[in-house]
Amino acid sequence: MKHTCTRTLMSLCTAALIAFAGFTPADAFEAKLTGQVNQMFMWADDGDRDDVFVADNANSSTRFRFNASKAFGKVTAGVHLEFDAQRNSSSALKMDQNNDGGFNWNDRWLNLFFDTEFGKFEIGKGSGAADSTAEMDLSGTSVINYSGVADTAGGFIWKNSDGSDFDGGATVGQVRNNMDGISRNERVRYNTPKFGGFSMATSFTNGEAWEVAGFYAADFAGNKVAAAVGYVDGNRRAGVAYKQLSGSVSWLMPFGLNLTGAYGLRDFDAAGRTDAENYYFKLGYKFDIHAMSVEYGWTEDLRGVQGEESSNWGVAYVVTPWKGVELYTSYRQYMLDAATGSDPDDIRQVMVGSRIRF
Repeated sequence: MKHTCTRTLMSLCTAALIAFAGFTPADAFEAKLTGQVNQMFMWADDGDRDDVFVADNANSSTRFRFNASKAFGKVTAGVHLEFDAQRNSSSALKMDQNNDGGFNWNDRWLNLFFDTEFGKFEIGKGSGAADSTAEMDLSGTSVINYSGVADTAGGFIWKNSDGSDFDGGATVGQVRNNMDGISRNERVRYNTPKFGGFSMATSFTNGEAWEVAGFYAADFAGNKVAAAVGYVDGNRRAGVAYKQLSGSVSWLMPFGLNLTGAYGLRDFDAAGRTDAENYYFKLGYKFDIHAMSVEYGWTEDLRGVQGEESSNWGVAYVVTPWKGVELYTSYRQYMLDAATGSDPDDIRQVMVGSRIRF
């Protein structure tokens, strides 16, 4: 199957080169700079101790980007460069931390594309085809609460009732995962044109990993719907071969009520290894400049410990007083049901912050 996917992508790229033949040069590109800063204040308690932090919100990190595109007849060519500039990421906080944390400079996108009437062709670092398929969310609160629940607490260690580390130092990030696609990677990608709100994409990356996904977006009678489903063959990409299915759907009703759900299944290519699953649900309400939501989700058997289940619930409120400015607050509580022995203490956190886009 992976060789069929590779041959298909090569054929599409060859077809694109033939389609572009004969075009003449035109005016130079003009680049546009955009980005955001997203900072939060957090209080957290792991059952043994509590602390406060000032951190970058990893749900939607501080970043900047350059975009440029230009139409040449029926073909639009363009580039997308984007970089993280995070200090003290919320996903890597430690309870015993007493400094400003590390600075993370990360290349998110180094991508060029050709958008044609036959579809969009991309090459470089960027989203794989299944990226975001577990993250469709119309609630208006995803800046602080969404299916990637480890982004605000991934580095916190579970604690036993006596204050010792659970299972040698297991963290929230090791037991929670929304099982989205391979995220951003060096890949070749093809996106079909949209047909009645439907579109598909496929991509191939290093380690002989590939992804395929379908997307749907619609706006009818005041209702908005966003849905996606993705499949990943990780092959040698992650060191441990696996196949993965992910999907999500979000429905925003005309009067502001919204429902969101996500599911993920990861099948490890290892004898005797239990499949891991993730579930996520959110109920929200949007009106005027306000958005609020309540969430619940859980992940099963992610570490290969059969019967282990980690869950969380949370509430969030976001207000957008001016265009490009969001203020948010959230409470989350994480629980872990151990497969054997006693369960570790719950982890709680309160977050207040702001994202400003430019």
